Amino acid sequence: MSKDKNKGRNSGQPASPGRRQFITTVAAAAAGSLILPGCGRSDAPSTAAILGAGLPDPAKSGIDHVVVVMMENRSFDHFLGWVPGADGVQAGVRQKSPNGTVYQSRDLAPNYQNCNLADPDHSYEGGRTQVNDGKMDGFLKTAPEGDDFPIGYYTADSLPFYKGCAENWTICDRYFSGILSLTTPNRIYMHAGQTDRGVNSVDISTLPTIWDRMQSVGESVKYFYADVSYTSFWGNKYRSFSKKYEPHAFADEIASTPLPSLMFVDNVGTTINEGGAISYDDHPYSDIRNGQAFLDNVYNALRKHPSWEKTLLIINYDEWGGFYDHVVPPFAPITPEEKAATGNDGRLGGRVPCVLIGPRVKRGHVEHLQFDPNSILNMLAWRFGFEPLGARATSNNIALALDFKNQPDASTPDFNVPQGPFGGLCLPTAGIGHIIGVPLPGLPIPPIPLPIPVQTPPIPGLDVPIDLSPEAIAEILQRQVEHFTELDALRGLGKAFGF
Repeated sequence: MSKDKNKGRNSGQPASPGRRQFITTVAAAAAGSLILPGCGRSDAPSTAAILGAGLPDPAKSGIDHVVVVMMENRSFDHFLGWVPGADGVQAGVRQKSPNGTVYQSRDLAPNYQNCNLADPDHSYEGGRTQVNDGKMDGFLKTAPEGDDFPIGYYTADSLPFYKGCAENWTICDRYFSGILSLTTPNRIYMHAGQTDRGVNSVDISTLPTIWDRMQSVGESVKYFYADVSYTSFWGNKYRSFSKKYEPHAFADEIASTPLPSLMFVDNVGTTINEGGAISYDDHPYSDIRNGQAFLDNVYNALRKHPSWEKTLLIINYDEWGGFYDHVVPPFAPITPEEKAATGNDGRLGGRVPCVLIGPRVKRGHVEHLQFDPNSILNMLAWRFGFEPLGARATSNNIALALDFKNQPDASTPDFNVPQGPFGGLCLPTAGIGHIIGVPLPGLPIPPIPLPIPVQTPPIPGLDVPIDLSPEAIAEILQRQVEHFTELDALRGLGKAFGF
């Protein structure tokens, strides 16, 4: 359907067999000690020893501040399959639609929003259809007929911030989300190392979290949110250190804030209804150039901060968003409580982008070790001295990807990422036959009522001709409305607890 701009798979050398065997041996020992506690195994390694295997004294690690920025709904191949040395596939992917038509992957640029296509299915059931018992050939089976968005991709030309990161920092090409399911279960994984739900819901959680662990050892914490606060899933328990921010002013927010030991930044739904508008979180229908600008601003603010020399910035994504990736998500341990509450089979979520930035980070490096959200939580447990969360103490400590052999390098390149705002409002418009872009009237924008009664001309580059049936168009619109509804419910939860 389109010319290939990026051919084949990038070559990349996996981690050495010796290193993999070392990690496997440690993980096997850890699994034994966790499954059979108190059974007289005096030679079993302690949890602290497992998490710190091969690493320096955590107090001398040079990492005093960890900042985690979690973006939304993109897979590794979709966004970073072009990275030199990474295990990535972009051009040449062929998948069948529900009626058997074969489509080939294409570079989505210069369409940075794809307003006329559906938000790809990323449900628990949809994910398993896409994975298809490891065949990874079902990504169009969960899309409306004629919609090839799930196998589209972006290259370095469209992602200037990530291009700079690939050249100067560490890209992890084996980072998987916590569960092959939707946003809320995965974001709870990031906070708790496990989940108590398999769908998006607003039920209050009672799971212990990284916030509990950090505060139990006297460490400072801060949680920033733009539109939706995920700490509100624990009621008002964490209200005192949760703060709302404006994405275009967040750099100033960081500059004026002493960095805590741990800081999470969630920019879900920023500006206005993300599912049909403009946001900075990379969720489909947002203009991805806004996400690049936001990440560049966070990076610039941190590298100029007085505490930069002992800071680690981690950028990851909550889940794969229904976008194609060729790597089969493996299985990982889950707690009996999670199994009972969700029916989760333990398969990790799809592979997603993960970037490490900081003075202790390897430069221009691709890390092939397997990671997941618990890898970050396990690093925090190792660094600050507390028991890991959930059932995945055996997940590789993400500190294994860092450089502790050489002196920290605090130098930082400037990526000169274009600033926005970019894009338009993706609005369902009656009588045109698809969704079109509407010129951006400026920020901030008030909530948009549905349905939209007017017709407006498309933005150049957004109105890509796609042959969609009336049934497919109706499904696309329905998915937008469902996403609006979910976001409104999340906002309502936060408001109920004073967020």
